Amino acid sequence: MMVTSVPLLAKYYLNFSQTEIGMISALSYFSTFLTTSILNVRLNAEKRRIAFILSNLIYAVVFIGFWRSNFISVWILSAIGGGVLGLIMPNIITAASLFKDPKVRERVLSLYTVALSLSLVAGPAFESYVLKFYPLKTAFLIFSSFAVVSVSISPFIKFPEENRIKGKVRVFSNYGFRSSILNIMAYNIPFALLIAFGGIYEHDTYGISLSLVTLFFSLFFLSSFISRMFLFFVPPKSIKRQMVLAMTLSIIGITIMVLSRNIFTFILSLVILGIPHGFTYPLSILSIARSFEPKERNIANSYFFSIMTAIGVALPLVGGTVIQGYGFDSTFTGILVLILILMIALNLNFRAERRSGAVIAK
Repeated sequence: MMVTSVPLLAKYYLNFSQTEIGMISALSYFSTFLTTSILNVRLNAEKRRIAFILSNLIYAVVFIGFWRSNFISVWILSAIGGGVLGLIMPNIITAASLFKDPKVRERVLSLYTVALSLSLVAGPAFESYVLKFYPLKTAFLIFSSFAVVSVSISPFIKFPEENRIKGKVRVFSNYGFRSSILNIMAYNIPFALLIAFGGIYEHDTYGISLSLVTLFFSLFFLSSFISRMFLFFVPPKSIKRQMVLAMTLSIIGITIMVLSRNIFTFILSLVILGIPHGFTYPLSILSIARSFEPKERNIANSYFFSIMTAIGVALPLVGGTVIQGYGFDSTFTGILVLILILMIALNLNFRAERRSGAVIAK
């Protein structure tokens, strides 16, 4: 809810400009980047467990804070909310990849992404219902109850002590890690802008209510959920082919979005873009799971998540200014070129991997 509804709160309750909305979205992602890349990679298992439990508690308080937020406090709450996510998300991924059997591990990782995707479907759908009766600020208070449930569950997440790694882990020279980064960049670039500005674009261009805006986000995440269910029942043998497919569908979906002239075509583009959203994240974490030893995965997952959030820092910040100057459609047209470049880079990485003889992410 935080990533889709804070921009709406900032725009329609606090009168933020597009640039300021980009800045507050970037601030949240930047806080996540700092805690993931600096703090989480340096803590041992016991300290990470304590930080994880405390972060869930703080996250619940943040949602209550949004209920009473003003122009100043919304910045502080976004920074804190983003920061604690940096201590929550990577540790869930690492906990889900603890199984020794590769088949079990990949199914559990897929199940984790399915559960995440299901929450992304149910969340906007429930919020759409809530907004029929209550204002957006009150919806944050209602959603804080879900964060409270997360607090009660957090002590049961496992944090087994890892053997301390002697020497540096070669993360960025790992072909599987590079593939995961190129793959996630090709989708996170348009996704970060779509989440920050898509709802505002729908509301202002097509004149639909905020309730419908959140409902259409639910359709987008439903498409993503179905895609992740497919990966759960049919684990990918070839990560390469599915990564390329995801990028191709991103290009198709964005093209339809840019050319759309009515809300129905726009919804179609959201449904199509939901498919690569469903594929991209699980394919990236599966690539990391296949490419690193168990004792190396926390570091690899932390760097992966920090880079993913760094994209979220830059894109809303730059995107808000670009959209304000050139418009939503022109900005996404430029993103199409970036995705094509990333697709070429991904294929070059696969070729280099084959030549090295270290083919992991097939």
